[in-house]
Amino acid sequence: NFNDIFITIGLMLLVSGVLLFTGFLGFSSGGASSPAFAALATLLPAAGLAWLLSEYFCARRRLLLPSMALALMFCLFMGLSVAAFTGQDAATEVRSLFGVWDALGGVGLWGSGAIAVAAIAYFLRFRLPFALFILALALALMAYTGVTVFGDVGLVIGGVLSILIGAATLAIAISFDMADPKRASRKADYAFWLHLAAAPQIIFGLRSVISGFGAPPRSNEEALILLVALIGFDLVSLALNRRALIASSLLSYGLALQVLVSSTVDNPVQTTIITLLLLGGAIVLLGGGWSTARRAVLAFVPRTGLFGRLFPPEPA
Repeated sequence: NFNDIFITIGLMLLVSGVLLFTGFLGFSSGGASSPAFAALATLLPAAGLAWLLSEYFCARRRLLLPSMALALMFCLFMGLSVAAFTGQDAATEVRSLFGVWDALGGVGLWGSGAIAVAAIAYFLRFRLPFALFILALALALMAYTGVTVFGDVGLVIGGVLSILIGAATLAIAISFDMADPKRASRKADYAFWLHLAAAPQIIFGLRSVISGFGAPPRSNEEALILLVALIGFDLVSLALNRRALIASSLLSYGLALQVLVSSTVDNPVQTTIITLLLLGGAIVLLGGGWSTARRAVLAFVPRTGLFGRLFPPEPA
């Protein structure tokens, strides 16, 4: 409710004030000659305050939006603190342009790793499902950074790594769903946030494989391939009773439809209008008839055993 929004705004203002205050103290007490010290003196107190406030607003009051904001602030401040500390040490070892690239990669790994550890700590203490979303993105960032700097950058640019990481995250989300087919426990919330972390990576990686690093389709053939692949993923999303994959694919649908429509309509304005009408109409129809669409898809899926747990039945 609006009280949650009101409290969240207050928390953001409060933590911002603490950041400015600790930053002023850090720089005035020798931080100008030691940027790492200034960063730690600025960020760590703010992270500590976010944790203490979480003890009240998350552990005691169970306010969702303030808890999400505090979790994000705590994890981000911890990650930036570690990145600042390791960045100063790495900078002293740089001897060439490639050394700068390697140093930045190391800082990125340490920073994203610290965010992941902070998210784990937050989840274990408060059991906030949103912390799993932060954890999933932090681990993905670690993988992208490590592969880009120390491995094969083609795996990232080509979209293969994005699909693999998204698929692994999706598998964990599905395991939570299978443990709670009726979506009656907190495991369903865990799954929701992991689906939300997995879906954009899968869709972006898919578009990168087809068109190159998330670019729009360059031909009717690429647009058709992308459209068929998206429809396949959306059928799975329907069967899983999760909308994250469909929501994440809207931009890709729009890009593919625009290419196909533009091949028959010369006017760019008309192309945009037709694309929006097709896409918007499809979303409205699917949203209004979600249950009917699920029953149609599940008619081809066994209702018992593994598939029965993987694809929960739609109530009559």
